[in-house]
Amino acid sequence: MQLPQLRSVVPFAIVAGLAVGVIGCGGDGIQISTAPKADIGKPDIGKGGPEPAAGEYRILGAMFPADAPEWFFKMPGTSEDLAKYDADFDKLLASVSLAPNGPKYDAPAGWKEGPGRPGGIVIATIKTPDGKYEVSVSSAQGDVFGNVRRWSVEQLGNTVFGREEMAKATRTVEAKGVKGLRVDVRGPKKPPMGGGGPMMGPK
Repeated sequence: MQLPQLRSVVPFAIVAGLAVGVIGCGGDGIQISTAPKADIGKPDIGKGGPEPAAGEYRILGAMFPADAPEWFFKMPGTSEDLAKYDADFDKLLASVSLAPNGPKYDAPAGWKEGPGRPGGIVIATIKTPDGKYEVSVSSAQGDVFGNVRRWSVEQLGNTVFGREEMAKATRTVEAKGVKGLRVDVRGPKKPPMGGGGPMMGPK
């Protein structure tokens, strides 16, 4: 046995190992990604929102009055399909006025007004010209943030929705004698179609 030779081999092995470790962290080794995290349910309303993504769902909505909502307009669908209704939806919101017995509005050209649903919460519907989608008009309660968060998290499947997302998903609109709050949230989960029931208060 030649144990003395082992002493000279061990330090060499340690040094060689350290050298390999240093080389492994070099240019072709570990790379740190600087790609931004995906935004969740927060289109840039001020710039018209992002391009619709395949397989993404969306809820276009509005609340009147903006600061203490009593009346809600809601239109769920795919992001790709709803993109073609943006302009008409904005015209609908601009025509809204509030009367003692509920909101008044002008349906966009070609859209068809329909009755509400049993139970009295959804008081009216407004269908797109092709009949594929509809805006439900309903009466409900709850604070603004709680309602929008419920759409984003519970109905569209987003895992995060805070005040920052809220600011990017909403903007005020001027209607006839009343201000409304326009809502545009998107997510991976298909929301309930046909209105999906009323919005309630926050959890």
